[in-house]
Amino acid sequence: MNTLLPKAERLASLPPVVAVGSMLVTDDDGLELLVKANYGPCAWQLPGGMLDLGEYPPVCAERELAEETGLNCQTVGLLAVMWHIPKESSGGRAVVQFLFDGGQVPAGTPVHLQRSELSEARWVRPAEAMTLLDDKRGAWLESALRAKRGEPVQVLAR
Repeated sequence: MNTLLPKAERLASLPPVVAVGSMLVTDDDGLELLVKANYGPCAWQLPGGMLDLGEYPPVCAERELAEETGLNCQTVGLLAVMWHIPKESSGGRAVVQFLFDGGQVPAGTPVHLQRSELSEARWVRPAEAMTLLDDKRGAWLESALRAKRGEPVQVLAR
């Protein structure tokens, strides 16, 4: 007796997951770029957004950075991953966020905000970033900074 579901039913039964690509960009003075969203409960964050269908995570991070800030940086490597378990607030969807290293830009590089999503951008020292970010994004950034120093890339669960 074959108990396997047809492929369409099996795929429909899988939990939905939303993927996000984000970018950590620093300048020559060691400042990190944070952006302030004009939506949702978490105002300050790293530039990024949801992957389009068929999009590769680092390509998404590069695209979102360019759309949100006008900066065109190539990903240097993966720094950290954050896994959010499905919750009612996410529509029952799990969320996986990839944080990539966007390298360095010259100090004073201007940022051109996507005003439909963002209200502000700041170049900040890591300590200030930790005061602006919520706890989960702060832990994600700390993990990314450790990876930049050569420690293994971590997957954080929230």
